[in-house]
Amino acid sequence: MKKKILLSIIFSVFVIALIGIVAKLYLNSKGSEETFSIWWWDNRIDTTTYLNFAEDNNINEIYYYSSSLDDKTNLFIEQANSKNIKVYWLIGKYEWIEDNSLLDEKFATYIAYQNEYKNKFEGIHIDIEPHQHPEFKSRRQELITKYVELVIALNNKYKDIKLEYDIPFWLDDKVTIDDITKPAYEFVIDNSSKVTVMSYRDSANKIYDVAKEEIEYAKVNNKTLNLSVETSQNEDDIVTFYEEGKDYMMNELSKLRDMIPKNFGIAIHHIKSFYELK
Repeated sequence: MKKKILLSIIFSVFVIALIGIVAKLYLNSKGSEETFSIWWWDNRIDTTTYLNFAEDNNINEIYYYSSSLDDKTNLFIEQANSKNIKVYWLIGKYEWIEDNSLLDEKFATYIAYQNEYKNKFEGIHIDIEPHQHPEFKSRRQELITKYVELVIALNNKYKDIKLEYDIPFWLDDKVTIDDITKPAYEFVIDNSSKVTVMSYRDSANKIYDVAKEEIEYAKVNNKTLNLSVETSQNEDDIVTFYEEGKDYMMNELSKLRDMIPKNFGIAIHHIKSFYELK
């Protein structure tokens, strides 16, 4: 009798442990699908404070800007990885649209770092915005075409590197490449590991609405993308959650999460203004 009771207890403990393991694996798998990213533009801010903040807010990807890659970079990635946060190198200048040699230097720096250091980047997150060009209004078609050609060229040249891009939600200008004409954002999505749409609006419905074309195209073509939000102060309140505050924003992002595929992500611009958000 005692033997049966003992076996029953052992079996019960085993089942409970097994359920716990399965539940943990499920939650980890679910979490790994739901990317929550943030831009880290200033590498002078206190690493410990802001990494702890990122971890507390379930951030699992950082786009980390640094003009040089060195021991400090290696340590930052090590600290981020210890919190299960992946790190991408954040780079971007509109000048690269017309002078690719400057961008080639960046890729050389990246490759040298990846070969030398133990703690490595996941890839490169590229923030090249054609509309920042001072002649964008008069040369819009030309600059957007050159930008798309650059994205395609980088994809062909650096196939072993994960390349992600930030794009504005309105990048639907028609571009012709090799006799194929379609919206510019489609070419960028086709030729990148992931696209982050700068869908800067202050409600879940508005965020989804401004990016719905990119969302549908990514879904149909089995690609992933991030939808992103702004937290910095802006004269146009509709583009930022600065006025509404953190609690309201997180509630809207929870709604947005339910509206998008599980393999899509959400990104916040940027770590310092998110930290200071009321």
